[in-house]
Amino acid sequence: MKSDTRLGPNTASKDILARCMATEDISVEHRADSPTAYFDVENRVLCLPVWKDMDNSIYDMLVGHEVSHALHTPAEGWQDFVGKGAGSSTRHMFINVVEDARIERLIKDKFPGIRRDFASAYKSLHSQDLFEIDGKNLNDLPLIDRLNLYFKVGLFGLEDISFSADEKQYVKRMAETQSFEDVIQLASDLYDLYKDEQDEQQPDQNQESSPESGDESGDESGEGSESQDDQDGDQDGAGQGEGDEESGEDSGQSQEDDTDDGESAESEQGENSDDSQSNGEGEEDSSLDYDDYTNDPSGAGSTQHNYEKGVDNYRDENAGEYSYKTLPNMDVDSIIVDYKLIEELWTALSNSERSSNDRVITRINEHRQELNKFQNQSKPVVNHMLQQFQMKQAADASKRTSIAKTGVLDTITMINYRWSEDIFVKNEVHSDGKNHGIVMFLDWSGSMHGILKDTVKQLLILVEFCRKAGIPYEVYAFSSTLYHPESGAVDRWSDEYKAMRKEAQDLRGDQFTKIDDTDIEPHTFQLYNFLSSQMSTREYKTALTNFWNLAHECASYTGHYPSCLDTGCTPLNEAIIAALDIVPAFQRTNGVQIVNTVFLTDGEGHGIGIEQYRYGSGSGNNKSFLRDKKTRRTYEVAKNGRDSETQILLSLLKDRTGCNTIGIRLHSSKTIKDLRYRYWSHDTDNNFEKAYKDYSKNNFATTDEIGYDENFIVKGDLKVEFDALENIGDDASYTKLKNAFMKGNNSKKSSRVIATRMIDIIAN
Repeated sequence: MKSDTRLGPNTASKDILARCMATEDISVEHRADSPTAYFDVENRVLCLPVWKDMDNSIYDMLVGHEVSHALHTPAEGWQDFVGKGAGSSTRHMFINVVEDARIERLIKDKFPGIRRDFASAYKSLHSQDLFEIDGKNLNDLPLIDRLNLYFKVGLFGLEDISFSADEKQYVKRMAETQSFEDVIQLASDLYDLYKDEQDEQQPDQNQESSPESGDESGDESGEGSESQDDQDGDQDGAGQGEGDEESGEDSGQSQEDDTDDGESAESEQGENSDDSQSNGEGEEDSSLDYDDYTNDPSGAGSTQHNYEKGVDNYRDENAGEYSYKTLPNMDVDSIIVDYKLIEELWTALSNSERSSNDRVITRINEHRQELNKFQNQSKPVVNHMLQQFQMKQAADASKRTSIAKTGVLDTITMINYRWSEDIFVKNEVHSDGKNHGIVMFLDWSGSMHGILKDTVKQLLILVEFCRKAGIPYEVYAFSSTLYHPESGAVDRWSDEYKAMRKEAQDLRGDQFTKIDDTDIEPHTFQLYNFLSSQMSTREYKTALTNFWNLAHECASYTGHYPSCLDTGCTPLNEAIIAALDIVPAFQRTNGVQIVNTVFLTDGEGHGIGIEQYRYGSGSGNNKSFLRDKKTRRTYEVAKNGRDSETQILLSLLKDRTGCNTIGIRLHSSKTIKDLRYRYWSHDTDNNFEKAYKDYSKNNFATTDEIGYDENFIVKGDLKVEFDALENIGDDASYTKLKNAFMKGNNSKKSSRVIATRMIDIIAN
């Protein structure tokens, strides 16, 4: 069963929703250590807490709220109004309440379908009394709280919020704010009104505890009573003002966080003065948190504070640590060693004393004879593959053929006009088919020694087929052994040799550049471009001979080959990262529409630091993610084994380049029992039993795990069979000949499994 490598079955769809509403490729991150949702305007990152037990409407409402901040709230322009010192947190709250009403109205105007989610979400939250207004007389609340409630629950008919005749102007203005400048002006006016009312309500003997000195000018909205309750007591219950205007609500992010630039009000840190209990000096190192301003005798902002506290209760306190990683910029020019440099390595080796050894010369001649024999035997196989491919192409073209009438009379069939309308000239219309290319990445690690020769033979049949069919291709071998010029006269274990190697690496430059702190650091590795469709005929013959010699010499540990072409570790994950640049470049160079990217390996690659929290205390709740800077998609690292990083990298490769990913796992065992829990760990449909039989009968099986579009487990030491009767004696009986022929034909088919299966993929 394929595992979903995205952020999860629920939140993944919400990430897509956020990016669609933002109409840009913002990044969405879920952080267990984030108490509230917020949007980082500068880096275009929407951060959401890890919520639990939250229904879809509330989730969508909160996401919509934050996306609207991303679209409409500027990063600058509010700091001067909020300021620092005494009263800054209260001013911050005022501007947030007003801005929330504007941005929610705008997102609902842009996406009318989300209105239902806002209405349903606020109904659900109101039923839970998140504003803590149950049993209270709402008309006694301060004006800023009644405005907050009106645009969060009043518009949906959940509460009847009343306003005096003088206050209705603020309802109308809040419902009609268009620009952020309008928000600043309205918030400033409301705050001035609040200050004046507070000044008038305080007894003379308690002036020193006033939140701020403020202006002494009165306001017609306050009656000079001792409490805010009396101030609002003359309301006439009008409150319906402009009911067609849109509402606002806080996204579940505290107002400190969701204002404008994604910075929290705690970014005003250093301010600790309380609006209700100012020290009178207004130090800039003081700040009023929401928990503090609820001590204000007027209770201003309590509804917003209670709402945020209620949404915060949805946060999953048991969520583990979440780690987000990104990929650095890769320099593929320093990673790829092209076929011309490889030819130079062999030329330098052939000019050295190592090639003058009689035993070496004898072995090289034997290798050449084997290659010639292999090429002659494989010609019928390649021709048969080409024939099958052309037949599949013709069948596919037939499916794409349609008949179109030209509107021109057919002078031959027009005499049938009395009984047939088919009297017009027709044309066959052929829809263009997709042209394919293949990029192959071969594991060049030490564990491949036992199956290296057989794997290379399988690969060469496919290469010969591509050459005959005119299909562009590239063959890379990924290795941890780094390139350096060959010098046969220098001992490979000497200090001089090490210095030469370091100099060569320095000349090629750094393989990657970290841009962000979240960028991982891949291991250094090399991609050796052994074969390419860009080669001339001479270059191909030379490269083919060298490649054949290398495989045989490596497999036999004889060592007559350039030392940097020796096998090493398995940088599979690094090869996939490099493919992110290689595949699009290959597509542009060869003008192909579909690239089939094939990875041939006998195991898993080593970790590269994406999965950070697999082990350690509490690691069961920890999660690691990879965020693609280009597509802005986020991928979760599944905790299912060493290849979990490979899974998400393959998904990223496919999403970014649109290529087909094909995995060929070369397995040296006669059975696949030891792979059961790696590839069929979630098997509920007896797929393993079927795969087990296929592997026993056909020497290969398929699995849909690990993230490839198609993943094959192939018997690694599967020799390419050409002659079914090659080992039959002259005196063999008819029955023996018959059985050998039938068995040989089956062996011939299964022994060419990589090449023949690739035909099916390319032809479609």
